[in-house]
Amino acid sequence: MLEHRNFIDTHIHFWDLRNEYPWIENNSNNDLKQNYLIEDFIDDVKKLPLKKIVHVQAEISKKNKLKETKWLQKISDSHPLKFPNAIIGFVDLKDSDAEKDLEEHMNFQNFRGIRQILKNKEHDNDLMLNNIWLENFKLINKFNLSFDLLIYYSQYKLAIDVIKKFPNVQFVINHCLWPEESIGDFEGWTTAIREISGLDNVALKISGFGEWKIDWNTNFISNYINIALDAFGTKRCMFASNFPVDKFISHSSYESFWSAYFKITSHLSNDEANDVFMKNAEHYYKI
Repeated sequence: MLEHRNFIDTHIHFWDLRNEYPWIENNSNNDLKQNYLIEDFIDDVKKLPLKKIVHVQAEISKKNKLKETKWLQKISDSHPLKFPNAIIGFVDLKDSDAEKDLEEHMNFQNFRGIRQILKNKEHDNDLMLNNIWLENFKLINKFNLSFDLLIYYSQYKLAIDVIKKFPNVQFVINHCLWPEESIGDFEGWTTAIREISGLDNVALKISGFGEWKIDWNTNFISNYINIALDAFGTKRCMFASNFPVDKFISHSSYESFWSAYFKITSHLSNDEANDVFMKNAEHYYKI
């Protein structure tokens, strides 16, 4: 039964508010303004057969970016399943210290790559057009790291240009190419997901629906998931919870997301399901 299938969660966040998280401090949603530690996450998972997790940087303050990776590695070293098994940290590629920052992150065993959030509706100010940022992006290739890409789908053409410039870098698109605006432009999102899927060095993370659609349901997200799977195929898709962000915003349980994912993918063969729920994550995040 797919309901009991082993799986890897490729996108979770922990935060300890003794550190600075500007986006949480400035957020109008007070539910976010509480610690979310590994113990809280394990409580949410309950008895589901979760085998590995990928922690993606939680937008900690810039000065604490290395501190976050160090903290996560310490958690992993003492956890029986080595959670988090992979760490996607933060480095600002526009900074002159980008190479030094990456070198310091590389000291931690579970560090696999970085995410720098690129969501931007002001085309002229897009980091993907910044020459310094593009020059420093070469460091991702130098250190053999992956890049978690979070953009609005309306930015997909800029993203394609960047991805083509760095064919040896593995890109992982976050949150199904952020389809929030697609409620009024589903065709636009569909075009974007199909065009960007044509690049071989891109994988897709299916997640994040509860962050922008607080009343999501299985039927609603199936529209996106089926198109994503068709575009990228079962060898380049992974699933994730985006916990605790989706939990606190949509008031959804951990199990509700995975039950929906399993139901939507019930038509897949056993090998295909094993790819999207386990093997692809192991491959792309080297875990």
